[in-house]
Amino acid sequence: MPSTPYSVRFLNETAPNGAGPIYTVPAGYRAVVKCVSVTCGGTGPVTAQIYGGASPIYQATALAANAFATWSGHQVVNTGERITTYCTGGAVLVIVSGYLLIDDGP
Repeated sequence: MPSTPYSVRFLNETAPNGAGPIYTVPAGYRAVVKCVSVTCGGTGPVTAQIYGGASPIYQATALAANAFATWSGHQVVNTGERITTYCTGGAVLVIVSGYLLIDDGP
């Protein structure tokens, strides 16, 4: 029986310069990242990278002051893996959302 998708905001944080916020997919679930939004609230330029596990999901490059970038797609992050950020050039507001599904098999 398929699991019911629940929309989740995995990250809604100001990500600092360097390694930032972490969301760990709970045991028994898998996450599907559907949307990433990155906003430069400082003077820019900034670059923000979003990872699912060890794999990059999205990179917003050289965002100027008050600029934003978005990505939409489908990237699976498995039980125990982390959704993380890494920023250079300053802090950014990062929103990562998608579905949290019961992990009931391959």
